[in-house]
Amino acid sequence: MSEKRIDIFREIVIALVLSLVLVFSLSIETVNAQAGQVTLKPSDDTFVDSSFQTLTFGGETILETLNEYHYYGGQFSEVEEVVWLKFELSSVPKGAVIDVATLQLYPSNVYGTNDVHAHFCTNYSWTESSLTYSNMPSYNTTSMDSVLVTVNNQWYNWSTVDAVKNALNSNAEAVTVVLREPSIQNSLVSFESKEAPINLTDYSPKLTIHWSNVVPEFPTFLILPFFMIATLLAVIIYRKKSMRTRQD
Repeated sequence: MSEKRIDIFREIVIALVLSLVLVFSLSIETVNAQAGQVTLKPSDDTFVDSSFQTLTFGGETILETLNEYHYYGGQFSEVEEVVWLKFELSSVPKGAVIDVATLQLYPSNVYGTNDVHAHFCTNYSWTESSLTYSNMPSYNTTSMDSVLVTVNNQWYNWSTVDAVKNALNSNAEAVTVVLREPSIQNSLVSFESKEAPINLTDYSPKLTIHWSNVVPEFPTFLILPFFMIATLLAVIIYRKKSMRTRQD
């Protein structure tokens, strides 16, 4: 084999090796992606009351869910109280693949049996200082999870993975979770809010998000086409240099 052909062959080998190194490094980024977890406190939490439709309750130390009939003015009317919570998502890494998201609340007062449902809302522009029953955004009426709350002074958990995934997929800065009792019952729950005084233990709401890995910013589906293009370029270079060698 002539020296020129050896040089061409060496260049081709170097090009392919560099391509393989690049592909391997991109694959390592996917394999070595780290699982992680973060526990968040709400940036805003409040509840709204249908009997006081223009009042705000953002500064209260409790968050109430309620759905019952009140007798007032000689007639019965339905009264509903709905809890609103917002959690900032800036601490969740971009591309995180969420597998668990658990909302936890701690009731200080429970009356009756309460079937509390969790819903997600795509709107996160509301604030606890301005949200009222009359101006609250619409939310998804399909329940993500429901829990029977019957005893006070213990933690209750709701799966909110659908809400977190929806928010992250929409590049939202925060996620909104709504809690309500859908059926009319003579029952009430008062959960601790983030404004509740902290003694030895913090009983304010919290959202724990866990991810299994993080998708690299370089899409893995581009790795094979990239390698094929690099190989094709190497072949083209080889053919051109081979033709020049023959001409020489």
